[in-house]
Amino acid sequence: MTSDAKAGRGGSRNRRKNDAKPTKERLMEAVVKAWADEGADSLSVRWLAAEAGATQSAIAYHFDNLERLYVACADVAADRARVWMGQTLDLFGGLRGEVLTSAARAAVIAAVIEDWTRARRPLAMARRRSRALGYAGFEESWHGFWRELAALIGLDRHAPTLALFADGESARHLLDWDPVMDSLLLAETVRALVGWLEAGEPGEDAVRRAHRRRAADAYERPEGRDESASRAIIEAAADLLAERGHAGVTFRAIAKRAGVTLGMVVHHCGTRSELLHRALHGLYEREAMRAGAGGLAALSFAPEEMVELVLGAIASGSQPVLRAYDEIELAIYNEAEFEGLRGVVRSMDDPSGAWSLGQLLGGDVPAASLVAAYSATIRGIGFMAGPARGLSGEDLAYARRGIEAFVRA
Repeated sequence: MTSDAKAGRGGSRNRRKNDAKPTKERLMEAVVKAWADEGADSLSVRWLAAEAGATQSAIAYHFDNLERLYVACADVAADRARVWMGQTLDLFGGLRGEVLTSAARAAVIAAVIEDWTRARRPLAMARRRSRALGYAGFEESWHGFWRELAALIGLDRHAPTLALFADGESARHLLDWDPVMDSLLLAETVRALVGWLEAGEPGEDAVRRAHRRRAADAYERPEGRDESASRAIIEAAADLLAERGHAGVTFRAIAKRAGVTLGMVVHHCGTRSELLHRALHGLYEREAMRAGAGGLAALSFAPEEMVELVLGAIASGSQPVLRAYDEIELAIYNEAEFEGLRGVVRSMDDPSGAWSLGQLLGGDVPAASLVAAYSATIRGIGFMAGPARGLSGEDLAYARRGIEAFVRA
């Protein structure tokens, strides 16, 4: 497979070479580059015009407005993604009819996700960014691709789970931190999923534990913090993240919400990276303890009840952690400031996911790698539901099949 990654990188040094291209094409290339390589808040009319070597009025002339420019870019990326999907299915076509081991199936799935998020990063990021804006042009082909791949490797009855898992896990794997450790983590998570789907095996966690330790050691935190004094700051940050998204988590907004001075917030959090980390972690803690003093551990549901509760929460949009995790990822994908945070978020614990999966397993404590696979599948359902689409009819039935694969037989 050839790499599209170089096409999305290169910066302003390529502008002179691109001057010969039509303005419309240069504008579209600038958007795709921004989606793949720039921070979430960098994209503006002024930035795009400068990057493309065009006037700001050129956007209105060629596309009417930014929204139509984004749709045009997403359409092109979706077409290129479909070409990649066809090439990938051709590549693995020789596996048709072969009896594969669990390890071989897991290797194929991990290789596809790796190729999509690394070699085809501009396409993967175009899908990620455009979908956050409500674009759905990738969706039908994505699920069709995984249906065909699942049949090729002998997991056709689990096609919905694989497609949803790959969606959520791809979003995580776009968080570049340590390429070797990230790839090992991906492989372990996929092995846990395939081992569960095939034989009900719980999975192993050695790589995930090592990844978390390494990420925590590499992550720089402000020194001299008083944890008890910062509780109000964490709660304020979590509130703002749930209500306004990552853009609302600012030092001033937190100070106002927490009723403390701006200097105190800076002292306790230090950097915007730490600010976002604490906001997300605070939401996770709140989710895990939302049932009161006993936490989620005090609640018990039959597996079939749990499936419907999860689907209902996603369909109604009452999952603040899903939204927050999505917001944080979109905010930290590319900027150097967030490199350490990418490592922490990549393998972050999911207490509510562990509890939910435990209910599907009849009360057993699941392995962290299987929790990660389950959480990725839940995120895939969240992506399918979208910011306004919801879950109904065929989508709801498809999502139910995706979750029911985690119910202990």
